[in-house]
Amino acid sequence: MSRFSTARWAVVEELGDGRWRLTLCDEADDELGAFGLGVEGPWDPDVEPHVGFVLAQLGLTLRGTRPWRVDELGDQRAPVLPLA
Repeated sequence: MSRFSTARWAVVEELGDGRWRLTLCDEADDELGAFGLGVEGPWDPDVEPHVGFVLAQLGLTLRGTRPWRVDELGDQRAPVLPLA
C-alpha cells in the first residue's frame, strides 16, 4: 500500500515569486505530504501540467474532466484517486 493511497485531494498553493507547493490530503483534509513543485510561473500553462505529472509519479490521478477549482483559501484544489 502506497503512502498516498488514502489521498483524496490535491491542493496547490502559490508561495509567491511564482513558486508553488503541492499538498496531498485525505478525506478528512488531513495532510499526508507536501512537496515543492520545482517549477516557476503562472498556474496556466506552466504549473497545472506539471502537477499531473507529479501525481502520476506518486501513483495518483486527477478525478473528473475539469477537476481544479479555487477553494476558500484561494488555493487550487482537485479530487484525486489512486491509479488503477
